[in-house]
Amino acid sequence: MEGSQIFITEKQVQAALDLVPSHFVIHGRNSERNLDLGGGDYGVCTPIGPVNVRTLDEGKRAGTLKDVENLAKIYQASDVININTNNGVEAGDITDNPNAHMLVTKALLKNTDKPVYTRLYTYEELNEIMDMMEIVSGEKLEKGGNIWIAPGSCPSLSPMGYSREVADAIVALAERGQAVTLGSATSTGVTGPIQIFAAVVMQNAEQLAGIVLTQLINPGNAVGYGVAACPGNMKGARYCCGSPGRVMLQIGSIEMGKRFYNLPTRTEPYTTESSVNDFQSGMESYEGTMCNILSGADYQLGEIGTLDALMTTSYEKTILDEEITSRLLYVKKGIDVSEEAAALETILGVGSGGTFLLEDDTIDLMYDAWYPKYTDWNRDNIPDEERNYVLKRANAEWKRRLEEAPESMLEQGVEEALDDYIKVHSK
Repeated sequence: MEGSQIFITEKQVQAALDLVPSHFVIHGRNSERNLDLGGGDYGVCTPIGPVNVRTLDEGKRAGTLKDVENLAKIYQASDVININTNNGVEAGDITDNPNAHMLVTKALLKNTDKPVYTRLYTYEELNEIMDMMEIVSGEKLEKGGNIWIAPGSCPSLSPMGYSREVADAIVALAERGQAVTLGSATSTGVTGPIQIFAAVVMQNAEQLAGIVLTQLINPGNAVGYGVAACPGNMKGARYCCGSPGRVMLQIGSIEMGKRFYNLPTRTEPYTTESSVNDFQSGMESYEGTMCNILSGADYQLGEIGTLDALMTTSYEKTILDEEITSRLLYVKKGIDVSEEAAALETILGVGSGGTFLLEDDTIDLMYDAWYPKYTDWNRDNIPDEERNYVLKRANAEWKRRLEEAPESMLEQGVEEALDDYIKVHSK
């Protein structure tokens, strides 16, 4: 150690890597929603950190605690999203409240039975959030126990550093046996080298440092290899999450995390530089999500529904990004190449010039194909003046979910226990 600079030996790195599990199960209150990340399940996560929301009705405005609650309900009702969050947007109306971390966590826990993500807080605040999870789960969060919570990201401070706050958060999570999802958000040419490969190399070093710290605190603690690097927009020296270069950066990191270290790995899809739901937004979001899902990542730092380079959560884009994900998960399943799926008997039975419309295979399997929920393949039925129908359908869908959501998913005694805890620990 020299001053604040710590040097880690190759032996220490290898010892830590030998301890990290190749997969971990993150639990939800509904055990049917548990996810084995790295073990075959795919985690579709929700955003961490946007400060604004956008809706078709109101346009863009600052996020509130009510938005945090609304988004938790929307994510809970999703057939695609399977990890919920207390930070779908920052609750700007309680920023100065020292108990904000507990208020947003209660808004999440009362509205979901899925596994959960949290944004990072101080060491003390993270422990209070984990205490609240204990109340809801009925289990102690401790070394050797079940994993009930993961951070959206414990990001390095590129280049080649970790802030004291993030290091403290890693310690807090590992002390209680919870998953530590690492993160590096290098901006090439700004906070990292401009070459793609060099950025992957530097990020990897940052990841390894986080792994060593985690294993020093709790040998065998679950770690996610997570990256969110993007090329810098050198016209303004800014982080640029709409560049195709981010696909190259993320694929390189997925290869490192999955194929080289055999660790649960996540990257950051859905990102766009666009400030509205337009062609650019759809193109950039699909591009990054395709990279994550089809390159073999195990889960996401979701950013689902985000616009404005992660600064805004759009209620409508949340719904549309679900459809992007659904399309790609269908592709991810791959092609059945069994003898039965070759359907040789059917092909020979129809013969030259025939039709397969009424074949038993067609009737039996046609409902297994993928069909859109919010986009439309019957384009001739849509008048020109209704070409924003996709946003209108998405708008109607999130409103339906909110209307049908229960007031609380917690038993009365559990919610009262949460309220009592918040009261006792309020500052």
